[in-house]
Amino acid sequence: MRRDDGRAGIASLEFALMLPALLVLFVGVAEALLYMRTWYRLDRTAMEIANITSQYETIASANISQLFDAANSIASPIMANSATGNASSRARTLISVVRNTGSGNSVAWSCSRGDATLPATIAGSTTLPNNLVVPNGQTLVVVEVINGTRPWQTLVRLATITSFLGFTVPDPGPIRTFALVRPRTGTLATLTGNCPA
Repeated sequence: MRRDDGRAGIASLEFALMLPALLVLFVGVAEALLYMRTWYRLDRTAMEIANITSQYETIASANISQLFDAANSIASPIMANSATGNASSRARTLISVVRNTGSGNSVAWSCSRGDATLPATIAGSTTLPNNLVVPNGQTLVVVEVINGTRPWQTLVRLATITSFLGFTVPDPGPIRTFALVRPRTGTLATLTGNCPA
């Protein structure tokens, strides 16, 4: 004997009400994992390129070109320096040397490859993280890698669609990482030749 007291469709209704929240949760977890994977690869790339650069006694434009190529290889399948394609393939790598000749930080040289619309915040600047001042007479290799991927793009779209719920997701901007390393054998204060195109 079946009892029909109006509760037969409650489970279906509850599932239908919970489905949007479950989808947002699933997409959010997927986007967070993608962001962490991309950030980790770019962080590793910045550190490796800074480490390789620090091992040169002198540096020339041909070496910089090789370092830019190496950055794409290390970051693969994520782009480290490219000016073409969609947002996730647009990237920029900057390599610079900051020195102190007695009057504070100054940029000895700076080269970049990739999408110039992705602004640098550390490389090519005299202002270093935590207001770091390079010791007098020393230099510091600064590498910054920026990828145009904006994490949580899908959530931003969902927030736009579901703005009637009263929540918004701020745009976190492109993914960026950096590394600072002291040169090991030379000062690297001069770049032989011009920055490669």
